[in-house]
Amino acid sequence: MLDYMDYVVKAFEKQTNWSPDNSYENITATSRSLLNFSIPQSFKFQTSNKSTNHSFNTLELNRGKKINGSLTYLYTDVEGLDSVLQGSNEIALQDATETYRNIQPSFNKHHIPHWGLPSQNDVLQFPPKFIPRSLYLGRLYYPSSVLEAMLIKRLSPYTQLTVKCISSTVRGSNLNYWTLSWQRYKEQNCHEWILSSNDGLCGYRFLHNVITSPSKFNNSLYNNSSLAVGAEFWLSLGSLNPGCSTSLRYCTHSANTGRPLTLTFTWNPLFGHVMSTYSAKTSANSTFTTKYDFNLYSTESNLSFGCEFWKSAGSIEVASNENVINGVAAIPHNEKMDQELLSLNDISTETNITVQDESIKEFTDHQQKYLYDLTKTFESSLQQIDKERSIIEDFENKFNNKQFSSVWKFSTSLMNKNLKILWEGKFKGFLLSAGTELLFKKDDNGIQPIINPSSKFGVKIQYSS
Repeated sequence: MLDYMDYVVKAFEKQTNWSPDNSYENITATSRSLLNFSIPQSFKFQTSNKSTNHSFNTLELNRGKKINGSLTYLYTDVEGLDSVLQGSNEIALQDATETYRNIQPSFNKHHIPHWGLPSQNDVLQFPPKFIPRSLYLGRLYYPSSVLEAMLIKRLSPYTQLTVKCISSTVRGSNLNYWTLSWQRYKEQNCHEWILSSNDGLCGYRFLHNVITSPSKFNNSLYNNSSLAVGAEFWLSLGSLNPGCSTSLRYCTHSANTGRPLTLTFTWNPLFGHVMSTYSAKTSANSTFTTKYDFNLYSTESNLSFGCEFWKSAGSIEVASNENVINGVAAIPHNEKMDQELLSLNDISTETNITVQDESIKEFTDHQQKYLYDLTKTFESSLQQIDKERSIIEDFENKFNNKQFSSVWKFSTSLMNKNLKILWEGKFKGFLLSAGTELLFKKDDNGIQPIINPSSKFGVKIQYSS
């Protein structure tokens, strides 16, 4: 389950039209959310609220071997953010948890974004004027007295600066460092420069969204696919240790059912690690993913599986689509096209009266028939595109507008010999998370698998208003 402050940060990015899916860091976010989801390791209680329209705070308590917790305060100057955020009683469960990410095709250079809701003092204009927005977050852990801070600043319509730092007052502690990230996303390219005081780590990430043609995977006319290619390079100035990787992500939808799927491929040439993932939503209530790891140098491999099942709590509210009737796209009526056809008929009639030469008459009739056939062919393609778009959008709306009461998540790995189980749901206005991770090992005889005593179990309760 997402922490309340993570939920606020996601709303901030959405209001300022910044998509985290365009970052190389999140190129495998779908498989990570289905395979590497976190399990509560103790009893945790978290309460949050909106102090004002621009400030939010959270109090968290953990009961493990000893009682500890944190106090978090967040401030942002984005207008209208308080109206977008919802409390734990009203929020949809699919917005409060990490799940399948439906990647939309990248926009082109003519796309005009919105920069958040304007205030009453802002002058409305088109295209809208960019207003720099900021987010400040501070967290104090107790009784360890560790301080954590984060700053997100939109410097321009295409750039964003993120600064994170952590500090400890404990003598001899190594928790005093900061990280700076500068991102620029324009047209189809996302650049990110990272600098950290931890061993002088420097990094560069790059992601390019390829403008693809309509998907050949399902013979679709509607461009419902996206292809992203990226790489990252790291260098530690303290130890001079390099690092790099390159990745590919392909997302598409089935033209017949509208179900999305995501394929990724990652290669680390220095360590010879190869990873491929396949994730698909088999229905509005279920998602499956698989990951295969292989090392070219040691020939070690691993196979992981993950899935999630959603339980519905209410009826489906699907946005109506006038172009789809009983699953079949209605034929759009184009008045301009009809007028052009009528004008062609009038021209043909006048030509038949005035033109005496039979050869010119035959040429005119042939030209008119060619234009008519071309128009009908183009009209058929438009109908097919409209039908495929409607099917895909209806499937997405079916999941987004559905009321879910709980979700079960399962993950296992053949090499680690573990089973992770997580249940997340809503009860009486609270968001609940309970999970366990079972680690298996052989008995003394090496025959029967038994549960490792180091298995984890925990419960997390969240309330926000």
